[in-house]
Amino acid sequence: MRTDWFSEAGYGLFVHWTSYSLPKSGEKKPYFEAVRDFQLDKFVSQVVASGAKFLFITATHADMMLPFPLKELDEIVPNYTAERDLIGELADALEPHGIRLMLYFNGEGSSTLHPEWREATGFKENPEGHAEYCYKIAEAISKKYGKKIHGWWIDCCYEPGICGGRGTRYDYKRYANALRAGNEDSIVAFNFRGTCAWGSTWGKDIEDFQAGEENGIDFLPKSRFSGEGDTQWFALCWMDEYWVHEKKGEPKPRFQNYEVLEYVRAIKAKGGVFAYNCAVYQEGLIADKTLEQLIWLKEHGITE
Repeated sequence: MRTDWFSEAGYGLFVHWTSYSLPKSGEKKPYFEAVRDFQLDKFVSQVVASGAKFLFITATHADMMLPFPLKELDEIVPNYTAERDLIGELADALEPHGIRLMLYFNGEGSSTLHPEWREATGFKENPEGHAEYCYKIAEAISKKYGKKIHGWWIDCCYEPGICGGRGTRYDYKRYANALRAGNEDSIVAFNFRGTCAWGSTWGKDIEDFQAGEENGIDFLPKSRFSGEGDTQWFALCWMDEYWVHEKKGEPKPRFQNYEVLEYVRAIKAKGGVFAYNCAVYQEGLIADKTLEQLIWLKEHGITE
């Protein structure tokens, strides 16, 4: 089963690093300059020090801009891709440590920062046509990296009445197939905000694990496959700053060390998986206080 390794891992990191991320010091850089200057070696050493078994990082977030080259996006809208292949470098740097890389992807783009993407793909006028572009870009990314990417977390798949109800534009079977085009073993989750678009009888035929986006650490599994649609149970929570480092100052842990340790142990005891979201600086570094907690958790057996 695709999620066997994921359940066995049990614990990892999730990083929202975007064009909105602020630096630890100095002036904020344009996104592609930040990609160029991302401190990869230091970041990887921090991820290794945390004991994480996997890492999710944003390929896109609110912006349809990619931290790597991709001609398929350049052909639709120019100047939305980086020269540096940050994702490829990151995957290669994590691999010797046995840490699997997965991607967050959101094909919507921002209505304020990137109207060109929405206009070019018919976001409002032709929702199904826009979805076709999302499948195309997702498939291109998957084929670009192949087995270097082990999974996907897809945002903005909400049902009617939830966060604007834009999710019905997608054919999730096609979307999942596009995401697995380069690696059939990739695990996939669509963020429905807990609404379960297809019901509990066949959700697992399309997605492998639930998105599990949470604001606290009191959400526990009944069993390994008690995620929406009988999928692998998974929880993701922002653990220092609210998802992205968008406020000046140092992000600090929201919960006490022992609270986090006992929570993750309870999840793992049922075969579930937890991801600790870090609001990383624009330089590509985890905040000091957050890193201190992550190292403490590792030293006290969170990965065991």
